[in-house]
Amino acid sequence: MENERLVMDRNEAYAALDSVKYTQGKLAERTQWPLWRHALFALAETVLVFGISLPLPGTLAGFGIAMLITIFTVRDDKQRYGLFVSGWQGGRTRIVLLILIAFVLAMAFVSFSARGEPIPAPTAVVASLATFAGCLIGSLMWQKIYRAELREGDPR
Repeated sequence: MENERLVMDRNEAYAALDSVKYTQGKLAERTQWPLWRHALFALAETVLVFGISLPLPGTLAGFGIAMLITIFTVRDDKQRYGLFVSGWQGGRTRIVLLILIAFVLAMAFVSFSARGEPIPAPTAVVASLATFAGCLIGSLMWQKIYRAELREGDPR
């Protein structure tokens, strides 16, 4: 059998690239999540941060509630949109996610430092409110950048 090499001509290559751009454009249209979806992400992070300020049973309960929120969100996304998009993407979205991770870790440290204060500790409440606001804004920014990268055809 002769070894044949499959080669695209220029028109086939352009058609394939156009098809990829079209698909990415359609995905960009589908990945416009409602505000409540971003709020769920922010709530999960907030529950984690506040839970850290509590004694161990409260910390574990906060972790469990955050995991339930995450499981609900993933299942709802798959049912509603047919897919779940992980936040861990390449390109500029990764920068937003890394900033969010650093921010949540900083708020968790602040919340942890409130252990021993009366419950609810004012320090932990402020850290939790900041976490919710920061994660909500960060999630909205992440979506905006993700959709722009899909439209631009960023290969990551």
